[in-house]
Amino acid sequence: MDCPASNRLRISGSLFLLSTVVPFAACKKKDADAAPPPPPAVLTAPATSRSVNIVRNWTGALDGSKNVDIRPRVSGYLLSRDYQEGRPVKKGDLLFTIDPRPFEAQLQQVEADHLMAIAQRTKAEQDVARYRPLAEKQAISKEELEHAIQAQEAANAKVAAALAVIEQAKLNLGFTKIVSEIDGVAGFANREIGDLVGSLDSKPLTTVSTVDPIKVSFQISEQEYLATQREREKAGIPADDVPKVTLGLTLADGHHHPHPGKLISISREVNNQTGTFQLTAYFANPGNILRPGQFARVDAVMGTIDAVLVPQRAVTEVQGSYQVALVMDGKAEIRPVTTGPREGTDWVIESGLKAGETVIVEGAMKVRGGMPVQASPWTPPAAGDQPKPEGK
Repeated sequence: MDCPASNRLRISGSLFLLSTVVPFAACKKKDADAAPPPPPAVLTAPATSRSVNIVRNWTGALDGSKNVDIRPRVSGYLLSRDYQEGRPVKKGDLLFTIDPRPFEAQLQQVEADHLMAIAQRTKAEQDVARYRPLAEKQAISKEELEHAIQAQEAANAKVAAALAVIEQAKLNLGFTKIVSEIDGVAGFANREIGDLVGSLDSKPLTTVSTVDPIKVSFQISEQEYLATQREREKAGIPADDVPKVTLGLTLADGHHHPHPGKLISISREVNNQTGTFQLTAYFANPGNILRPGQFARVDAVMGTIDAVLVPQRAVTEVQGSYQVALVMDGKAEIRPVTTGPREGTDWVIESGLKAGETVIVEGAMKVRGGMPVQASPWTPPAAGDQPKPEGK
């Protein structure tokens, strides 16, 4: 029997409602069965406390412990350059040669003048020897004898003067050989072969610098100088113009110079423009590795403090500030800290953290404050790995 049209519509509506409700019920059941994501896994380490050195750093400029400008003492044409630029030289080594021929000729001339003066002296001596007995016999006047004696004395003076001129001519001839005045490293030549050079030249021919030891100059502030002096006074260290401080040197490539330095001098006065004192130190420099003009970082251990340290990987920099992530009761906590100097692979924390608190070393970027975490102990990297602090 056929169903009325109204019944067919009711049955169709029920089927449509049933087909609509069933999928929603299935989705709700699926959501209820889905498990929450597990807490992020992180690696942690406790903040430690130990004594660390208080290290001060300054920027230093390297220069020769001795610097000698090599200048000609006589004028002439440069004949040769007799050294290798940038190479070590010894005191007395030949550096330049000026054309010696004019000076050789001058020496020959003054030697001839000396011989002439000797001849004149001989004649004067003979005149005095001849006039003396004649004056005694009154064959000549006493005045003539006196004139002969004066002529003899003048001839002796001319001989002495000629000897002095010869000595000066020999010196000038020797000055055509320009030698190094010190042991050191010779710089580039400022003049070319064939140039006319002289003692009034504005530039030296070259400069020789002693670089072993090498001198390092650096500046400290007036406040730092005064604080250091007061600390020395409190410690009972006798006042000394030059404190006995051992210095270190770190080069531009990060390499630490293997030889310690010694403080040599402190400037007499403070620089009114910069408010700093200038200090100089000497460092041994075997092999002449360090050269004048280089820049380096000078450091000195000024004392020790008990400090809180964490691995450098645990510190995150955010817009110029630093923070660490901790694990407290199984949850992450983000805390701002004040950092100090780095100590090996660790970082000194001056404030914001206590020794023994657990910090996140790996995985801090995955957590937020109050988030549950799954913590595991962190193992320090092998020697030679370079830890880097996490950053955004």
